[in-house]
Amino acid sequence: MEKFLAIKCSSCSGAMYSDQKTASYICPFCGASAPWTEENFYRELPITFRHKPVERIDGLIKLGQVEVMSSVDPHDERLLSQRYRLNSVADKLSLWDPITERAFSGVEQVIFACPFCGGEISGESTQHIFQCGFCNNKIGAEEALRPGAYRKEFIMGVGAEDVPGKAIPFKVTREQAKTAVQALIRKFSGDFIDQDIENRMATDMTADYIPFSLADLSVKMSVQSNRGDFQAYEEIINWACPDTTLYDIHLLDRLDPWDFGEVVPFDPAFAEGDFRIAAQANNASRVEVIDNILAERLVCDLKETFALKKAKIMIWGRDFRKHKGATFLLPVYYFDRRLDDTEKSRQVRIAVNGQTGKAAVLFYQYRKEETYRTMEPHRKGALSPERTLRMPPVPVVRVKAPFLHRVVPIKDAVEKKWFRKLLPW
Repeated sequence: MEKFLAIKCSSCSGAMYSDQKTASYICPFCGASAPWTEENFYRELPITFRHKPVERIDGLIKLGQVEVMSSVDPHDERLLSQRYRLNSVADKLSLWDPITERAFSGVEQVIFACPFCGGEISGESTQHIFQCGFCNNKIGAEEALRPGAYRKEFIMGVGAEDVPGKAIPFKVTREQAKTAVQALIRKFSGDFIDQDIENRMATDMTADYIPFSLADLSVKMSVQSNRGDFQAYEEIINWACPDTTLYDIHLLDRLDPWDFGEVVPFDPAFAEGDFRIAAQANNASRVEVIDNILAERLVCDLKETFALKKAKIMIWGRDFRKHKGATFLLPVYYFDRRLDDTEKSRQVRIAVNGQTGKAAVLFYQYRKEETYRTMEPHRKGALSPERTLRMPPVPVVRVKAPFLHRVVPIKDAVEKKWFRKLLPW
């Protein structure tokens, strides 16, 4: 009893909640607030968005930033290889972070009596803040409710100190995430045979804060397809790239859009609920991660947009504009593969955007083409201007120097076979 602290309003005695945006406790009854600490720990620099619109001249678009093109290298090796992606999060922790693996193996259920009403409170030993289900009072672990007090051994990944100081807090509850997964299963029921997802959701779904970096991306591609060869241009504004390979980075890439107008200063010591947190990885190059994701995702975009049966990117030109101060934690509910799945198994992984409720599933089998399914949230809230925007690929034809291109229908972009035979390359 002496180890817990009541988070109770001194003005009206109501239960206060932890607010990351203001770094304080706020009473929803009378509006009073109390700072986590009087010291100024939470002055995170704001994100500086470095957007650069495509220049337009007489109806043409200038693509000089992606004009220098090179061969496609997906860097499908080591941590980005298909074989490595067979591993679960637990498998990867055993390889790279045995300290956290041992810490999680010692997590226990905590049960104690509410100091206010005597009702039973339960949770995980990793939690810092608990809520009584009878009187709704918030109770915190006294020694843990201090700036930066989140235990480093529970931070997953290489480099436990590398945790962003900003985040988008969870807006979707665990029950809402389960509902989103159930809707996904109903829509694609034939894909989930023999998976027993419903029963596994009760124990296997985790709430995770995962580090991402934010950038604007533009790509020009020379494409070979069943309809012929053509060039295409694609642009993504506020693209969130995973900064860890603990989770399947291709599945995480299916969770956009994100609303970055809701990024706030963040300290996991004051976050409510049962969650896990991952550090930024230092064992995979950011450039290689980006190329690995794009080499697969852009082909999917081309097939979907132009109804192609086959598509291959021969060469590409890429431009990245990383935003300043734009590394943060994003909220994700994650459902890993079954522990007993082997290399020959058809693995299923599911993720839910903890901000919007969008759900995505990956059906993965080693050395076979992977399949993704997504389910948009049932109710879409209004997003701020600083959100993820994906422009579908458009066919382009270079018209004249300097780097001017015209967007055309795909039938006009496809090179004629007789003309292609005359080209030296």
